[in-house]
Amino acid sequence: MIFTADIEDWQQSVYDFDRDVSSRVVRNTSRLLDILDSHNITGTFFVQGMVAEKFPRLIKAIASAGHELACHSHSHRMIYNLTEAQFRAEMQRSVGLLEDISGEKVIGFRAPTFSVRDDILDWYCDALRERGIIYDSSIMLATVRSCYGFTDDSILQRIAERGLDCYPMSVSRVLGKNLPVMGGGYFRIYPYWLSRWLARDLNHTTSIFYMHPYELDTHEYREVSQQVTIPLKMAVHQFARRGSIQPKLDKLLQDYPFHSFREHYYPDKVETMAGNVSQ
Repeated sequence: MIFTADIEDWQQSVYDFDRDVSSRVVRNTSRLLDILDSHNITGTFFVQGMVAEKFPRLIKAIASAGHELACHSHSHRMIYNLTEAQFRAEMQRSVGLLEDISGEKVIGFRAPTFSVRDDILDWYCDALRERGIIYDSSIMLATVRSCYGFTDDSILQRIAERGLDCYPMSVSRVLGKNLPVMGGGYFRIYPYWLSRWLARDLNHTTSIFYMHPYELDTHEYREVSQQVTIPLKMAVHQFARRGSIQPKLDKLLQDYPFHSFREHYYPDKVETMAGNVSQ
């Protein structure tokens, strides 16, 4: 299974795009790094540019631990809310930061909140390729939320025709519909036995797990809500069952084999390309 983490700060990436990135992202990501190290697992870290800009040492720590660095945009704003020029500028800034800090070629991208739509697909793919991106992991083949998702897999062929490899998020077929599994809020809310059951038919080598390090942070709501007003619906959606994440994550990492996109798909190509990045 491919282990992936989206490295962002909840206060900035979810609550308010105009907030500064807080140091919680360092603490939470460091905690995840320790958990993965204890299981001898490396994965792909999709890092937001604003995080890399403020905390370059964190980026170096991720790379030094053997994890793949990939791009998660710069501001975390929905791609479909950006103009083509704004997205190209974000790509240039975020990919450049990650490569300059790590000395590694960045070849992967995941859109914030899987925010890819049909009407932006052509310039979206072109902008990724112009920055040297080889693969995209932004497609959810389920429409459980209004802000993202596709009802069929024809989008994968369209992305391939634009010159990118595409690895959609893991879904399970239940009662004729695709249900997201092995990731984010779904993994947090589902009891572990249900995640295991839903994953029963997945390819355990190539299916994708994803999470955010802030989901390990059980103190964030209490501490942040003393400073700002968090709407009840957002609080329930974003903070419910965060305390269940670490024990479930430990079980998951014991029950399945994990690796990064780079390890599984691109070990030779990335090794060759890495020498082209200025140190």
